[in-house]
Formats: sequence, C-alpha cells, structure tokens
Amino acid sequence: MTICVSEELKYIIQELKKRGYKVITSLDDEPCEAVICDLKNGGLSKLSMKNTLNRDGTLIVDIGYKTIDEIEYILNNRTYSSIF
Repeated sequence: MTICVSEELKYIIQELKKRGYKVITSLDDEPCEAVICDLKNGGLSKLSMKNTLNRDGTLIVDIGYKTIDEIEYILNNRTYSSIF
C-alpha cells in the first residue's frame, strides 16, 4: 500500500516504513491509496494533488491525536471505528 504523508509528520513516516508501508511525501510522485495529514493545520493544502489519487478512492486520514496503531487500523480497515 502506498501512503502519502505530509513531510512534517516525520514520526508517522518512520513508523509506517518500519511496518512495511511504502510512504511518499508528494502526491505528484505516484498514485496512493491513502493520504495522512493534519487537516487542522492545512495539511491537504500543503500537498500538490496532480491527478494521482487512486481510482478506487483515496482514503484521507486526519492525524489529529491518533496513535500509529489507530492509523494502521484505519488504513487496513478503511474505517474510523473507535476500537481504542
């Protein structure tokens, strides 16, 4: 799974890479299945969206106060279930 993560979320980038995800920091690079950013701080506006969203729908995840485990659950299940 390819995930685009805002550059300022370095901890999330490192953790996702450790867990085997392919992480990119620009939507200009290639299509991705999910975007992780901080919506409160203008996260999507910092990413250039040039025709690279996945045709099956790209999941947008607001980092908020989520842990890496919560983010991984959302990525794998494509749902914001409150299991934590």
